Amino acid sequence: MRYMLRAVLLVAAILFAPVTSLAQAGSGGKNRPEHLNKPYVIVVSFDGFRHDYLDRIETPNFRRVMRAGVRAGGLIPVFPSKTFPNHYSIATGMYAGNHGLIDNTFYDPRFDAIYRLGDSTAVRDARWYGGEPIWVTAERQGMVSSSFFFVGSEAPIGGIRPTYVRNYDSRVPNAERVRTVLEWLRLPAERRPHLAMLYFSDVDDAGHRHGPDSPEVVEAVRRVDQALGQLLDGIEKLPIADQVHLILVSDHGMAAQDTLRVEYLDDAIDLTGVQTINAGTYTTLWVGDSARTNQLYTELQSRLKNARVYRRNEIPERFRYRTNDRAGDLLVLADPGYQVIYRQKGRPSSGGAHGYDPASNLMHGIFLAMGPRIRSGEMAPSFENVHVYPLVAHLLGLRPNPAIDGRLEVLQPILR
Repeated sequence: MRYMLRAVLLVAAILFAPVTSLAQAGSGGKNRPEHLNKPYVIVVSFDGFRHDYLDRIETPNFRRVMRAGVRAGGLIPVFPSKTFPNHYSIATGMYAGNHGLIDNTFYDPRFDAIYRLGDSTAVRDARWYGGEPIWVTAERQGMVSSSFFFVGSEAPIGGIRPTYVRNYDSRVPNAERVRTVLEWLRLPAERRPHLAMLYFSDVDDAGHRHGPDSPEVVEAVRRVDQALGQLLDGIEKLPIADQVHLILVSDHGMAAQDTLRVEYLDDAIDLTGVQTINAGTYTTLWVGDSARTNQLYTELQSRLKNARVYRRNEIPERFRYRTNDRAGDLLVLADPGYQVIYRQKGRPSSGGAHGYDPASNLMHGIFLAMGPRIRSGEMAPSFENVHVYPLVAHLLGLRPNPAIDGRLEVLQPILR
């Protein structure tokens, strides 16, 4: 009786604890009848998990997925290769310049305000987010969705959040994250989410502090592999196990930092009156005057040896970035392994970093997938992460947002 009561209380906690009430979900918290027999998709992100970690670190549970499904050579991030833009590109199928979440921290001239990933008020304010995340696509079409810490899911984008959502709290243990997702998937069919998004930060945290080649990264990879094993074992015990697709991604890779490989911007130019956003792998400068912008551009071009300088309208087209008015007047992008910082604002970092040109394979993440519609034991070419959204929409039988940049045909070869 005691165990039965505990189970009842656990289910009740799952149903009523989420920050989002059922009234805030487009589905109303219930799957429409036409969705009840559709497949399930779990998207798991391992922040900062570089593509080659799978080859040099023992990961028995990632290998379980590889044997059962498909692995891509790498998952290519959008520019900038930072956490928030790339998670949101995975969620929306759009490049950062199109969905608007162009950085972890950025200035918006229309709002005259700054978005910061650590500012919970901004993170939960829908005005910052463009595009349509996959959970909004699902909810609008009457399908229940869920998210445990996925970027963007705390904000009511288009007035909609997932039916079940947890606001970010890094203190929540990995095991609890997995247990909660599995409990959501044990709910009655009418209230059970067909889409579950899940996030782990261990590998990124270790990479930043200690560098990508450190023993601490090896230990972090092993921790998330253990969490993945818990998830895989839990899925196998679900009554719907044969209907579940599992997609594993990461937002970016990691490059080693050297405190001697530094370009100091305040040594190169006079920054009086210039607003600067970010420093490290790149920085954005708001100058506000075209003549001075051109002057600073010329000075930086001649004085920086290990960084590229772009006026906004000259940012490479492949970045799909320059059309957004949040992109600033000048972009200074360091070469991989180098840093662009301000002598007056901080010291060069050691450890690891990301944000570099997505063409660098040091920035490439992982993509693995398994499930009834996914081929088994195959290797796929590397591809850009904007193509994940149309794949998930297809597996769920949803109509994708027509404005996406991603294309289903890129991943059609991995489907049965």
